[in-house]
Amino acid sequence: MGERPDATRRDRRHRPTCRTSRVMDAEDAFASGDRRGERASLLASRSTRERDEEGHTVEGVKTRDDDVDDASVVGWRRALDTRVGRMRTLGVAFTLMCALLGVLAVITPGDGPGVGGVAALMTTAPRGVGETYEPKLGGVSSGGAAVMHAQNAPGHIPGLAEHVQSVTRATKFRAITFCNKSYWTFAHLLLESMKATSPAILDFWTIIVPDETTKKYIEQQTSSTGHLIDVYVDDDLRKQVTKYASAGKDELKAMLSWRRVHAMQTLLDHDYTVMFIEPDAVVQKNPLQLIHDQLAKNDLVVASDYGLGTSARKHANTKVMVAKPSVQGKKLFNVWQRAEQTYKGDKAETGFLRSQIIPHIDVLTAKINVLDQTVVGNYLTHHEKAAQAIVTGMGCDNVDYKINFMSQLLRHVQPKDPNNPVPAFDYEGVAMGCDHAGREKVFKISNEFAKKKLASSKLGKMKTSEARE
Repeated sequence: MGERPDATRRDRRHRPTCRTSRVMDAEDAFASGDRRGERASLLASRSTRERDEEGHTVEGVKTRDDDVDDASVVGWRRALDTRVGRMRTLGVAFTLMCALLGVLAVITPGDGPGVGGVAALMTTAPRGVGETYEPKLGGVSSGGAAVMHAQNAPGHIPGLAEHVQSVTRATKFRAITFCNKSYWTFAHLLLESMKATSPAILDFWTIIVPDETTKKYIEQQTSSTGHLIDVYVDDDLRKQVTKYASAGKDELKAMLSWRRVHAMQTLLDHDYTVMFIEPDAVVQKNPLQLIHDQLAKNDLVVASDYGLGTSARKHANTKVMVAKPSVQGKKLFNVWQRAEQTYKGDKAETGFLRSQIIPHIDVLTAKINVLDQTVVGNYLTHHEKAAQAIVTGMGCDNVDYKINFMSQLLRHVQPKDPNNPVPAFDYEGVAMGCDHAGREKVFKISNEFAKKKLASSKLGKMKTSEARE
């Protein structure tokens, strides 16, 4: 099984010192900003229930308007004090009225489930809602000016499929993880948890890194463990980062996040069953049977932040994903990766999943399942008796406290030493660097959900009993 890691027990009074840096058909219309009719025809088939769910606001979640530029406000007020200013004001008001009438003229004819109305509403949705599309493609905004956004090149990741094929012996299954050198601290914990719970996966695991230096470092770190991990250097990533050297941190972060979709599509198109897992995760029990059962009836399976049953759908995430190379699975990922070029919402590929795919989950030809918190957990949902297959570091933004939490998880899945009993989970010990308030809220929601389900179950049994009598 390999050597156990040197996991130093961190006392809640002392913060760890390790530091880490942060790493269809009709469905095709979702990813294209100029194919309104196809997207509208699919959206028009949604039920009233689905539309109601989309408009539902989760309690406790607030939105914030963009800050108003103070200089513009002062300039506007000064203009009002002059005659010229008053004339300008009337001109602006007249222009706005014309624009409003124009928008109403476009929206009104299709106000309802018709094609025109839905398409118009989607093209005029305010930026920031999570589903805004520019009417033109190719990096050109509606104003006509070229806008360069940090994006992955559409399609496959060059060389990835060829590399995976070169290390594939028989079974076409591949688990992938993106990792840089500083994030190896987490990936090493993931490695050790796999060795303890699901060693068979290690022979099918590829870690994707940005450079040869990181590859050599990981190979040195794993050479003495008995498991030589496959590492692939993503040369194309370096080219993309160089291309957008002037891009901001958030843009580059979004581009790197989208890359997981490109990687999965690359392997799916070469007929591989693919599992993506982020490096800050710990495998608590062998997930292979779970993967087999889920893919027997679904094309794509994703994790969620929290939620029980179908309530987890609106909290879907991409921290853990598994997909099979079915026709519909390939189509879905082709649409998904192309959407990066036009999607203007928040949260990169996760935002597109939540706003453009999950709301239509019941009408898509690709079958998608969102695993709830009983299957894939995190700091917000984990507890000692939880039987979650995988637990991620979500809920702990502070790197040191996240390492502490993930290390606790690892100690509980490794072989037990009778002379060195494993202490109970210390959730409060990491509360300062994790979302403890969010954890309490999630547990409250979960308890209320469980009570309602129990009450509904009892009522159903009573009605069945009365009917028999």
